Amino acid sequence: MNKYLLTLLLLASSTLTGCISYSQHELPPVEQWPPAQAKQDKPTAYLHVTTQSQFNGELSGGVGNAELVQKHILDTFKESGQFKSVTTDKVDSSLYVSSTLTNNEQGNLASAWLTGFTLFVIPTTFSNTFTLETVFKDQEGNVLGKIVKQESTRTWLQVLLIVGLPFNERGDALLKHLTQSTLDEAIKRKLI
Repeated sequence: MNKYLLTLLLLASSTLTGCISYSQHELPPVEQWPPAQAKQDKPTAYLHVTTQSQFNGELSGGVGNAELVQKHILDTFKESGQFKSVTTDKVDSSLYVSSTLTNNEQGNLASAWLTGFTLFVIPTTFSNTFTLETVFKDQEGNVLGKIVKQESTRTWLQVLLIVGLPFNERGDALLKHLTQSTLDEAIKRKLI
């Protein structure tokens, strides 16, 4: 009977693990969204999105679900009202925009291993720095400007943090904020 109770306890504790992430709010909020009315002759734009991940500064691949990242950035571009059309299909456009989202995760592997080994009883933490680098080019391929925006999050992992899951910040909100801030600066610098 004790074996079954122990097995049940192990299964319950492994499924009740929790994590909570929160933003460091380094990037100031965008004052007005959507931005003020665009000029009459709105440009058409081709948007190219790439993603990459780093762990402790070393390249480790692409950010998970690159298509979802592209969709969120594209949607934010469209809702800005600054473009006649925005597409990720290769077409002739008056503006070419290339965005790269980099997630640099900083953490300690030994601490993460210890947390997993103890079934999340001993907590661990790691941070993510999301950098959105966007380059704007004209129809001839000349660089009009480059904008780099950055925001960091902190994540805690522990079994007791299961109660914090409803308060967890969503990643798509952070990505939207990065994109809105980029477009806001692009408008101010007259890159669009």
